[in-house]
Amino acid sequence: MQNWVKGKLEQVEELYPKERVEKSKERWTKLWNGEKDYDRYPFVLYPSSFSWYDAVHSPDERLRATLDELIIHGQFDDDFIPSLFPGCRQSTIPNILGADEVELDGDFTCKKILEAPNDIYSLPAPNIDCEVATGWYEMQKYFIAETEGRLPVHVVDMQGPVDAAAQIWSYDDLFVCAYTDPDEYHHLMKHVSDAFSMFWKKQQEVCGELFVGTHLFGWDWMPPNMGATISADSLAMVSPDFYNDFFKPHFERVSREFGGLVVHSCGDFRAVIPNLVKTEGVRAINASQLTAKELVEAGIGNDTLVIATLDINDAEETAALISEHDLRMSITFFQPSPMVGGMGGGPQPWSKQDMEQTRCDAEKVADLFSEL
Repeated sequence: MQNWVKGKLEQVEELYPKERVEKSKERWTKLWNGEKDYDRYPFVLYPSSFSWYDAVHSPDERLRATLDELIIHGQFDDDFIPSLFPGCRQSTIPNILGADEVELDGDFTCKKILEAPNDIYSLPAPNIDCEVATGWYEMQKYFIAETEGRLPVHVVDMQGPVDAAAQIWSYDDLFVCAYTDPDEYHHLMKHVSDAFSMFWKKQQEVCGELFVGTHLFGWDWMPPNMGATISADSLAMVSPDFYNDFFKPHFERVSREFGGLVVHSCGDFRAVIPNLVKTEGVRAINASQLTAKELVEAGIGNDTLVIATLDINDAEETAALISEHDLRMSITFFQPSPMVGGMGGGPQPWSKQDMEQTRCDAEKVADLFSEL
């Protein structure tokens, strides 16, 4: 363990004593299981010092940036569980399937390797020892070695099978193929789902008991044995019927393999929510751009946990909706705070006023949520 890691880790452990972490885990576990005998409804504040999904870091940079974030975050009374999240890269599964990664201005995609439905049968077998996947699990190994296993490590955000398939072809071609060549479409989805499953299991093997099976969000925590988490931003593009025919069978396959499923989509995917929540094994949905009220109107009920980001100024309205509709919501609250971005950027210094305001906001939400 390097000296700088040792020093920062000691600060983290002082800010997050075991009893605090265990109490927050107890709250999250009860929420996920639909139990109500918690001392307060759990919540977290949005990370404040770097973009967990957009920042491109080396393992050393990522560890440093995250430890600095944990030190800031530990000064607020929420249910943040200190952990390490490697990041997000849309090229991950495409690279496992043989597509070369392409970087443009810090954004990662891949070269197209499909031109027609028949090309699907020529795809190589998934290779999780490719450059991108290897980089991810080597980062996880680095985290564990440098911290001597004292912090949990998340699965990476590698996107879900449908969106990974679109990366190696195009959304237009993929969706047209579903209608014109359904056998080829389903063959492709099985192939891409196999790649997803193989890499998920590799990360479970690398991280062992430290593995946290959610990247929705990378700062969230969920109990073990809740299944896999899948990003499916394309849900905002499809109809309920298309979802039933061309998404649902493959979601259910992954759900059966891992014992459950948590599904994310950006954008407005309210049209498919009634079908999504009826999908076998779906335990939760992550709606990053829908309000609590919109989700209720779309048909979300107590059977499905909602993972959402909401404005802290809407905390009272959200609490009222939770109470009225008996909702289960894992909430991250946006709050005014200093932000920085870019590769390797460290936390921007907080003023005393910044710290006091955020601490006050967290305490108000904690008091409000203790009544739920």
